[in-house]
Amino acid sequence: MRWCLTPLLFLPLLSHAQSARSGPRAGVGLATISAGQFLEWNGLPKVGPIAGWSFEVPWTEQASFLIEPMYMTKGSLIQNPTLRSWTSTRLGYLELPVLIKFSLQSDLGGIFLTGGAIGGYWINGRFKVKQDGSVLTDQKYTVTGSSNRTQVSVTAGMGWDIGTSAFEVRIQQSITPFSPVIRGQNLVVGLHYTYYLPKKKEKKDEEEID
Repeated sequence: MRWCLTPLLFLPLLSHAQSARSGPRAGVGLATISAGQFLEWNGLPKVGPIAGWSFEVPWTEQASFLIEPMYMTKGSLIQNPTLRSWTSTRLGYLELPVLIKFSLQSDLGGIFLTGGAIGGYWINGRFKVKQDGSVLTDQKYTVTGSSNRTQVSVTAGMGWDIGTSAFEVRIQQSITPFSPVIRGQNLVVGLHYTYYLPKKKEKKDEEEID
């Protein structure tokens, strides 16, 4: 947990950089748990919220770094028509994406690509089974004391920047075992929106001293 939280202590400093911009980031994720194959979709999409904060620090004329602490829901939703049952798995994660954003044009705005790595920490979850509308199982995961709570993912995305706002479609796939037995991997397709707070204008100089 400490490795995930320590970088967050330094993130507020980025908002004071003259060239950086930051703002709230929100969206919705469509998740599944694959059987271990890369980008393998399994079942129906598990819909969940995405909420966090985005810091964008310029690197070159067209490239910048994105540091985006956020909360994200992962999991899966499986339907069994034969048994008329639904199995829902919800997994709540604190995540810290560190990405590179590359704009396809030199001036501000327009289409951009993103890619990088994400560190995740599992903080809550729920497992539910329903059959014919009746709840058979409804159980919260006990995460305290678990030795399998950290997760590393890789991600890539494409978006559109219009100055104060940015829209992005981002795909992320975990590359560390979710379970030492099942070896399932979390796959999420996220629809993201970021609102960048307007920068404060520099204060005018006080009256000149004669």
